[in-house]
This record gives sequence, structure tokens and C-alpha cells, in this order.
Amino acid sequence: MKKIKWGILGCANIARKAVIPGILGADNSELYAVSSRSRDKAQKFADDFGATVYYNDYDKLLADEKVEAVYIPLPNGLHKEWVIKAAEAGKHILCEKPLSGKNKKEAEAMFAAAKKNKVKLMEAFMYRFQPFVIRLKEMIDQGIIGEIKEIKSNFAFDITHRKDDIRLNADLDGGALNDIGCYTVNVSRYLMGEMPKKVANFFQKKTTEGVDLSGSGTLYFTGGRFASAYYSINSYNEQDLEVIGTEGIIRIPEFFSWKEDNYFLIEKNGEVEKMSAETGPQYQLEVEAFAEAVINDKEVPLKVETETYANLEVMDAMRKSAAEELIVKLRDDFHIKS
Repeated sequence: MKKIKWGILGCANIARKAVIPGILGADNSELYAVSSRSRDKAQKFADDFGATVYYNDYDKLLADEKVEAVYIPLPNGLHKEWVIKAAEAGKHILCEKPLSGKNKKEAEAMFAAAKKNKVKLMEAFMYRFQPFVIRLKEMIDQGIIGEIKEIKSNFAFDITHRKDDIRLNADLDGGALNDIGCYTVNVSRYLMGEMPKKVANFFQKKTTEGVDLSGSGTLYFTGGRFASAYYSINSYNEQDLEVIGTEGIIRIPEFFSWKEDNYFLIEKNGEVEKMSAETGPQYQLEVEAFAEAVINDKEVPLKVETETYANLEVMDAMRKSAAEELIVKLRDDFHIKS
């Protein structure tokens, strides 16, 4: 089997704990190169995971002709620079979410660079490859709980004690919406199967210039359907998802923790059924799907011009709603402007 040679830009925890193990487990992928601005850190990363080469400079990794695809786990504020540089170096790119921590316009510049240089680009929403999430979507589309009326998502934890955490850094495009609110938006759009028509959102910030620490948004969809999203990096842990329909409710406790033993609680006719859910190695599945698109020159599963643009357009509207204290309408033709 053909194997894609991967390079990693940076030694972030998400790379160490999740994506590199995913690459190592994928049949169609090989961890070839790692890089850091610290030579010692890069060497240790290479030793820990068995990478063939390491670099103390991201540009040097991109100049390595053997690297075919790169994974970018850098802070949000650095995504645009390094996505464009990777594209110009002819590397296929899997970039951590959100693709842009600023706005959709920035993502459009990244995608334009990828198209110009004929490389694949995908935003790393790994949970979309999780079997129990795919099963949830199938159950909803099959009408197990009737027509969806509301989706309630809560993704919260507290990192404010970590003073040097990049997610608390406004200059690096940190904040609750970018870090975890993007998931609540994504899952709401995915399960509803469409874009919301209107958005209302509020932020709680430490200072005017600081990042959003907590947020609460309401997304209005066609037919009087709603999604409510609470996301926070200064709250007690909660990762639950609830889908309310005309004939029942599906609850997934700790949905956003992506445990190995997830399950569905399906309530209908006053009775609750606990249904086991198949789980899988979501990061490995994400890597395999992306590598397959590269090897077979297919479209990536989560297309930038539809999936990424949609999510960022909603997030842009949420920022505008919070800043101007108003309800923001979204355009019906967002997907045409790609």
C-alpha cells in the first residue's frame, strides 16, 4: 500500500497525544519528519515517535522534497502564514481547527493558495470521522426521534489557571469560540444538515482586548428549529449533547470528551433506552481519509469551500452579534462565494 510521508510543523500536545499516534496507526501514512524552533525539542519528538528526520526550522521541513503532506497544529494566529507557505512548497495540508482564528476571508486566502499550487487542504475536525457520530447523524436522518426541534450542545472546562496557555492569548487568536465553540457550531450544522438563517451570541471577556472566555449562542434554522450552544474555557467541565425531536430525545453524555465507551440515551414514550455506540480511533480515521484523498487524487471529505467556509461564516456572525449586540442574518448563497 502506498504510504504518504508526513511532516509535522510544531510539537504541540495535540500532535503528540492524538494526531501523530493517528499517523502511526494508519496503513496509508508514515511519520517522516518533525520540526520545532527548538532543536532539542524536535530531536526528542523524533526519538519518541520514530520520525526519520527532524528540523529546528519549519521552512527546512517544507523544503524537504520527501515530505508529501504536513499537519499544522500551530496556534490559530499562525495558521494562515504556514498554510500558505506549505501550499507554495507543494505540500498537502491538514490544519488544526479552526482553519482561521480571525474570519472566513483569511481562510479564503489559504484555500486560494492551495488551489493555485494544486494541493489538498482540510480542516482537522477529527470527530466527524468518529463512528458513533456518524451513527448519530444516521439515526436523526432516519427519523428515530421525528423531526429535530432543537440541538443543545455544551462544551466547557477551565484553563484560566494556566497563565501561559496560548488559548488565553488574543494575539494568537485564542478564545473559547475558536477553541471549542467551533465544535458546537459544527455539530449543530452537521446534524441539522443546513446553515442557520440567523444567529444571536454573547461573550464574557476578562477585558475588552482579551479573549472570549465563555459564550452562549442561539442558531435559528428553517422551520423554527434551533441550536443552543454554550462554550467556555473558564467553567466547570461539561461536554454533553442533546437532540430534541417531535417524537423523542437523544442524549449523549460527555459527547465532546470522545470517550471509548460512549452511548446514546434515547427517550421515547416516557421510556429511556441506553444504546451502545461503536467508537473508533477518530484521529487515525481522519488521517487515513485525508491520505486516501491525496493518494487517489480525490476531494477531501471535509471540503473547505463548503464545510470550513460554512463554519467560519457562522462564527463570524457570532462575533458580530456579540460585538454589536444584535441578531445577525446569514446569506443563503454563502456556498456559492467560494
